[in-house]
Amino acid sequence: MISIAEALAILKDNIPDPTKVACPLEQALGRYLAEDVHAPEPSPRFTNSAMDGYAVRWADVCDTTPNHPASLTLIGESRAGAPFAGTVGAGQAVLISTGAMLPAGADTVIRVEDTEEAGRNVMVSAAKRLGQDVRHRGEEFASNDLLLRKGTRIAAPQAALLAAIGIDQVMVFAPCTVALLVTGSELVASGSVVADHQIRDSNMIMLRAAVQESGATLLSCARITDDRQATTTAIGQATADIILCTGGVSVGRHDHVKEAAEANGFTPLFWQIRQKPGKPLYLARKGKTILFGLPGNPVSAFMCFTYYVRPLIGALIGLPFGWPTMFAKAVEEIVNKVSRPNMLRVRIAQNPDNDHMITSAKRQGSHMLTSLVDSDGYIILEPGQTLHAGERVLVYSYDFR
Repeated sequence: MISIAEALAILKDNIPDPTKVACPLEQALGRYLAEDVHAPEPSPRFTNSAMDGYAVRWADVCDTTPNHPASLTLIGESRAGAPFAGTVGAGQAVLISTGAMLPAGADTVIRVEDTEEAGRNVMVSAAKRLGQDVRHRGEEFASNDLLLRKGTRIAAPQAALLAAIGIDQVMVFAPCTVALLVTGSELVASGSVVADHQIRDSNMIMLRAAVQESGATLLSCARITDDRQATTTAIGQATADIILCTGGVSVGRHDHVKEAAEANGFTPLFWQIRQKPGKPLYLARKGKTILFGLPGNPVSAFMCFTYYVRPLIGALIGLPFGWPTMFAKAVEEIVNKVSRPNMLRVRIAQNPDNDHMITSAKRQGSHMLTSLVDSDGYIILEPGQTLHAGERVLVYSYDFR
């Protein structure tokens, strides 16, 4: 067996470079940028009005008061999409809409509520400052300014910004693809009639959901019997960035995943980790394809997925390799009574002071799905380690959002 740290080091050393693809902007939501984005033009692109009002010269209105309004001659209108073509001269004003281009000669916008039209004239009763309600060209950002960094997730605001600067195609990291193989002659689909010697398969739906929640694309999903040839054929037919097998990686006569992987040209990287649950985890590689052999016990499979597979998926779609973590205080004493580092499931809550607090899940068996349902994350304690009440510890959350 190798240590958790050794397993992580091997996994990180074998992460394939993520694939970069050009993607239309409308299809890029949820993807991660594969390169920095610099502004091809300034924002605003032109100096414009922030309010509905009148474009004027400050020199004509700077001494205005309610008792001594300035009377200006109205010479035209600047509308959004239809700018005024002339120049504002002394004693003149142009009606202007929000977002419309500021006409030449004008340097200030007077709001409608501070004016009153009188025929071809407009009376200005208040002017607060030079340049009021004017949005200047490039005040948000200039050409070539860095707008979005590589690795940024494209959500609604980022998509809007890209569209606003005329970018309709971006370089993003391609989705990570996964092929899922669930082994076990005793397994039947959840809705099928189950015999006394059979078990309803929970790993398939659990791992399908985990893959999808992780942002990967599930290309194929199959349930296979504990037969060496069937396992070899299934692995040979699987095509994806990650082949995810569950079951068939222990030391029994009917555990065929390791041999089947190697028969298909995969190079083993490690097998068996000094941890609980998930000791028999297997990792192999063939070219850019990574194969995981997860344990068959549902909790073991989920914990190995969360700690090893999920960060790999993140790395392949442009995220840093890692986990969502926090520090929390133990409400009670938690003890690791086994001889291996133990991933103990815990509940996470907040006290009135907004401190994160944890309590141990009641059930910790690797076959007990309630230990996952009744927990929000896990801690890793060394053999014989005791976490005392009030002691702070690093907590790994299941929540990857």
